[in-house]
Amino acid sequence: MPRCIHPSGSETDDLQGNTMDFSRRKFLEILAGTAALGVAAPSVLAATEVWVPHPEDLLPGPAFRHGVASGDPLRRRVILWTRVTPGTDTHAIPVKCVVATDPYLREVVGRYHGVAARHSDYTVKLDAFGLRPGKTYYYQFYAQGEASPLGRTRTLPSETERVRLGLASCSNLPAGFFGAYALLAQQQDLDAIVHVGDYIYEYGNGTFGDGTDIGRIPQPNAETVALGDYRTRYAQYRRDYQLQEAHRLHPWIVVWDDHEFANDAYKDGAENHQPGEGDWEVRKAAARRAWFEWLPIRDPFHRRSRAGRIFRRFRFGDLVQLDMLDTRLFGRERQVPALVDGISQELLVSPQELIAYLGEINRIDRQLLGNKQEHWLYKQLEAAEERDTHWNLLGQQVMMGQLEVAAPGLPPGMRIPLNTDQWDGYAGARTRLLDFMAKQEVENLIVLTGDFHSSWAHDIAPAPYDPTRYNPLTGEGSRAVEFVGPAISSPFFVDPDPALVKGLEQFALSNNPHTRYVDLEHNGYLVVDIDEYRARAEFYHVDNVLNPDSAETMAAAVEVASGSHHAVLVEGAVG
Repeated sequence: MPRCIHPSGSETDDLQGNTMDFSRRKFLEILAGTAALGVAAPSVLAATEVWVPHPEDLLPGPAFRHGVASGDPLRRRVILWTRVTPGTDTHAIPVKCVVATDPYLREVVGRYHGVAARHSDYTVKLDAFGLRPGKTYYYQFYAQGEASPLGRTRTLPSETERVRLGLASCSNLPAGFFGAYALLAQQQDLDAIVHVGDYIYEYGNGTFGDGTDIGRIPQPNAETVALGDYRTRYAQYRRDYQLQEAHRLHPWIVVWDDHEFANDAYKDGAENHQPGEGDWEVRKAAARRAWFEWLPIRDPFHRRSRAGRIFRRFRFGDLVQLDMLDTRLFGRERQVPALVDGISQELLVSPQELIAYLGEINRIDRQLLGNKQEHWLYKQLEAAEERDTHWNLLGQQVMMGQLEVAAPGLPPGMRIPLNTDQWDGYAGARTRLLDFMAKQEVENLIVLTGDFHSSWAHDIAPAPYDPTRYNPLTGEGSRAVEFVGPAISSPFFVDPDPALVKGLEQFALSNNPHTRYVDLEHNGYLVVDIDEYRARAEFYHVDNVLNPDSAETMAAAVEVASGSHHAVLVEGAVG
């Protein structure tokens, strides 16, 4: 990632670095030697290094067709992103960026320079530093004689009495419009949008969503496997004007999930990676490289991307620490097969297989995060406690709270997980985390989750189905709270029966004493509002995902009081 040049010639922030006064020629030479490293060793991506123009690159028009974005805000710096559509077959396009404190760009505080290079798909990131904590800034890029749309961003505060975060995930282009992104963009006073994965989907049209009737057929119209495929898919998504607005108006903090790679991915493979689709490591490296190119994430000299590391920390004064995790690729072992049908509750494996699979799920050393990331998280939670941070947030991909059923034929009182891709399939890893939290007396921990295409709020307790160890009325026995946000456009059910959906919602509430709210029908997003006394999650649902101008409804609000570890529905209907 290119470094940026600031008039002050100094750099002070959470990150340490050195800045020098480069000439333009020297800057280009250094860029060519560093940015070309990509996100994997050259040998891994050798077969996919050839750059292929996107369809829009062959059309006349503006240079900034994919909008602007900002991300990974810190107290004194923030990543600024754009893509320059090449007007000619050139290897590098000089790019300038101006940052100001006003939307008219009269009070300029920084001028930055970078290059949109062919080897990075003409995307460019600038690490704009020298800013002030907790301030709103406006920025604009310039290239090829054109100006980009005006972006707005914000740095993290040194001290604050309130934090507001948007939570988004699971935007599936052929399944519907991105109206939820546009509505999220209009939310006021957001410190950041936290996106917890499934930013794109790898499928061709008709596999999971058919965009024919609404003019949203994926490009390429086939499963993404190679680097060019993933780049083209990101380019298509980033032409969506509603997604562009959410990026333009708020800084983003992102992690990936499985569909940026392939369905139900894990460290060494994926359910949707077939033998005829090549080597998994090559595909994974290609998908990772495209993700780092197209998302506004800090990646200094590609150190994180080469290691596949995206877990990192953000501090909002002493009020909130947000730790972003990778529960998908960094250390995850392979999932065990599905054990039970989610509708009929019938077993999908033999009794002998069930015993073996449950033994694997509960194995105390079973890995979801991996040893290195798990120990890193423990250190972050310990450091937050030492700094007297009031709230700890975990931004991550898959549901942590239990969803278990008593399937027919099981012994009385025995329950098994509905979804083994979630933390339920890695119960040993969850047990270690909850035991650590109890030992360290970690307070006020909230888990922010996506992936499940539905809305949930529940307590996280070691034994939520045991009335002697968990009290659903008071929350006694709970150690954290989880808010699961709805999908931007992906459905929970395809062509659902409304009566069946309502029945399943009621079953989920009655079967899970730790669950406070559930909605399996609607798309949308969350807004999490936090102060010293409580954290409040507001569930916003769009009326019709097939209408790009759909209205929205705040369907429910769930709060957790400081020190309680207990979710309480305060607005909206149950179920």
